[in-house]
Amino acid sequence: MVTKQTVIVGLSGGVDSAVAALLLQRQGYDVRAVFMKNWSEDDFGGPCPWAEDQASAQAVASHLGIPLETWNFEAEYRQRVFEAMIAEYEQSRTPNPDILCNREIKFDLFLKRALKQADLVATGHYARTKNGRLYKAVDTGKDQSYFLAAIPRGSLNHVLFPLGELQKGEVRKIAKAAGLPNWDRPDSVGICFIGEKKMKEFLSRYVHAQPGPIVLPDGTVVGEHDGLLYFTIGQRHGFGPALDQKKVAAALGAGRPLFVVEKQTTTGALVVAPASATSKTLTKEFYVREVQWIAYACSFPAALHAKLRYRAENVAVTLLPDGERFRVMCHEPQRAVTPGQYAVLYRDDECLGCGVIDSVASQA
Repeated sequence: MVTKQTVIVGLSGGVDSAVAALLLQRQGYDVRAVFMKNWSEDDFGGPCPWAEDQASAQAVASHLGIPLETWNFEAEYRQRVFEAMIAEYEQSRTPNPDILCNREIKFDLFLKRALKQADLVATGHYARTKNGRLYKAVDTGKDQSYFLAAIPRGSLNHVLFPLGELQKGEVRKIAKAAGLPNWDRPDSVGICFIGEKKMKEFLSRYVHAQPGPIVLPDGTVVGEHDGLLYFTIGQRHGFGPALDQKKVAAALGAGRPLFVVEKQTTTGALVVAPASATSKTLTKEFYVREVQWIAYACSFPAALHAKLRYRAENVAVTLLPDGERFRVMCHEPQRAVTPGQYAVLYRDDECLGCGVIDSVASQA
């Protein structure tokens, strides 16, 4: 008698992980499920819907006839994800906690614990894996390899991504046809523990923000901001009453939208400009730190592609080691390269790894 392989599915309460569990069950695996509780609403007083998510996960597990456990990683999440995120904001950087969560929790703590009880682990991510390497999903619009680029090397030898070959529309149809109770549940967006609250309101509880001047590129002061950490390079912003609209109109003309082009951490100034004058945000060269490889690029200089934010198109780059960092040279000028975000590296459809954008070396 052939023994079935046991797989533990990270069941989030959403439709993607539910269909992942369903497909694995149909393929003959002994499927079990775990709901990961990473944050409690009691810690923040906000509407993080973990209890609702857990109830949805339980409904799916009951429908499929598979056991569900809840594993609590709140303390580890706070230390290894939340505190790291806050530390970046304190430096006026813009971090990506989703990438940290995958690296520190889902594909480290959860994976290690699950493999003590099962042969494999699966999630509802849109990505593909083969021979321990990571590839983009077939559905390029939903591909989540960007968020998986920092997971520990070797982890993928024990991971399944059942949705990697499917389109999102197909997943919904499969869920509906199977009668899954959450087939029409909306996709989750944003960071769970912030819930419906505004990011600014959330950050103000944990980070001391220092006000400073809002200036035009020529140095003209046109208002006052309440903290550099609340702004992202390239962001369009209305600024509301913080901006002296009369001064802006006198300098630029009335009714022109403004974009953040620079955060001067030494002076505390926030530099803004209209779209026609945002060339200051263009760069062809920057540095990354904390580089992690899923598959090493091997020889340098390496001609690769990089994704500089989740929804951005891949751009052609050349990568060179530079001490403990890597120098990234873009073949074409890129707008709003943002310290704290991740540069994820690709060769064709394969995701090789990533690094945290550390500093912009030169303007285009």
